[in-house]
Amino acid sequence: MKKVFVAVAIATAVVASASAQNKYKPDGMSFSAEINYSFGSGSINTGNGAWDNGGFELPEYGAKFRLFINDAWAVRLNFGLGTGTDKTTNYFTNPTDPADKKEYEEVRKNTTTTFSLMPGFEYHFNKFERVSPYVGAEIGILTSTSKTSTEEDLNETKNSTKTPGIGFAFNVVTGFDVYLCKGLYMGCELGLGYDSMTSKRSTTTYEAAGTTEETDGARSKRDSFFGFHAQPSLRIGWHF
Repeated sequence: MKKVFVAVAIATAVVASASAQNKYKPDGMSFSAEINYSFGSGSINTGNGAWDNGGFELPEYGAKFRLFINDAWAVRLNFGLGTGTDKTTNYFTNPTDPADKKEYEEVRKNTTTTFSLMPGFEYHFNKFERVSPYVGAEIGILTSTSKTSTEEDLNETKNSTKTPGIGFAFNVVTGFDVYLCKGLYMGCELGLGYDSMTSKRSTTTYEAAGTTEETDGARSKRDSFFGFHAQPSLRIGWHF
């Protein structure tokens, strides 16, 4: 009889060990981190408070951190970062001196950087072994910095215009995680929400002949967007 109890104990330990090894989803009070990239997302500010796509979009690159309270509920913190640069070089000769055959350059550059910080929560449905569908919500702040500069070497002039922006966003999200193995997953997410971005007054700095002049813009502008954030994205995460 003693041998039977020992055999049952060993079998129970083996089954428990196998179950633990095959558990892919996170337990309570555990942590995960992920990186993501959204193809074709992001917006470029034209420098006067307008966005080239008619509305503000969350940045291309991002990172998300989650703390699982239990096997269903998780709190999340989503970081986003996007940057875009457009550079154009124009070549010309001296219009006031036909005898001057030297070729001069005028370089124009537009750069926009956006950042988002979005805390929120998720509720996961634990009906599948490797797939974890979820719903949730997030709310947070958005910032942007747009800079347009022009520099030419004929008259040795340089001017630049900076336009800061700040706003907020609220999203209701749904998505799923697919666990490839224990501790590693991929997934995607869609959202319905509201974004609002205020482009403040710009500041223009003009440099010529050794002097510098600074002026403020004449207006500010607010852009708002409500709708689905349905962009193809790749998410890869690790669970600790």
